Amino acid sequence: MAEIRPGRKVLWGTLAALCGNSIFGFSFMFSRVALQAASPFVMLMYRFCLAFAFMTVVVLWAKKTNRQGWLRFRLSWKETAPLTLLGLIQPVLYFLCESYGISMTNATVSGVIIALIPIVALAAGAVLLGEKPTWQQVLFSLLSIAGVVVMTLQQSSGGDIRPLGVLLLVGAVISGAAFNMLSRRLSGKFSALERTYVMMLVGAVIFTLLAVVECRQAPAALLAPLRSGPFMLAMLYLSLLSSILAFLCLNYAATVLPVSKSTAFCNVTTVLSVFAGVVFLGESITLVSVIAAAVIIIGVFGVQRT
Repeated sequence: MAEIRPGRKVLWGTLAALCGNSIFGFSFMFSRVALQAASPFVMLMYRFCLAFAFMTVVVLWAKKTNRQGWLRFRLSWKETAPLTLLGLIQPVLYFLCESYGISMTNATVSGVIIALIPIVALAAGAVLLGEKPTWQQVLFSLLSIAGVVVMTLQQSSGGDIRPLGVLLLVGAVISGAAFNMLSRRLSGKFSALERTYVMMLVGAVIFTLLAVVECRQAPAALLAPLRSGPFMLAMLYLSLLSSILAFLCLNYAATVLPVSKSTAFCNVTTVLSVFAGVVFLGESITLVSVIAAAVIIIGVFGVQRT
């Protein structure tokens, strides 16, 4: 197989980061559909169990055909300790902190805090990985965050804010930044497929245990969502696209891009989640939100160009 030129790798890494975060942008809409039929833990159990099952098929194909590069799978289970840690950080810790943090705050606070992931990752990458950002990258990252703040304020409504919720959202930000750094650090030894496969396994095990504990008094609740057609359709998106493809893209992007560039696309998720609600759920949008979306995109583009 011909070696991919460094410039081409950067291009594919950039497209992968954009693709992964774009998929996440629509996942909020499908999660809302799924949560009408199941609790968060039950939904996450099905999401990651299905993702792990589908990925097992991909892994068997990759091994049989001796794939190389980001689809290489030569994983020895004795080497999985660092990958298990990666899976505990993302999806487990991130999803727990984000889900409960959102439930204990309002959409404005949660949106603004989650938007800090790129700037926290940029700072952590500089300190821990020695990836020094340029002042232009810092400026454009802050511009993108400002766009998220304005859009979130425009689209959100009020609600109670509990200090524990804010603390959990900060935990989600730290988890999101830690995932990007650890994935990049592990990329020299483990392929994107190997990293993603163990992440799906860890997510499937942990969220199944949490769902079983949650439903121990009413075990029928574990199977009840299977009777809902919309739930099953939402699970196909959340497992095949939002779990497998999106995380494969993000792990590949972490392999070839510095943290400052791979995480810059996180705020694209906010833009697409808002517009998905407008187009598919009939939610309203203001001119200010449209301008804020343009500011976010300019900020992301600026980080990639500097």
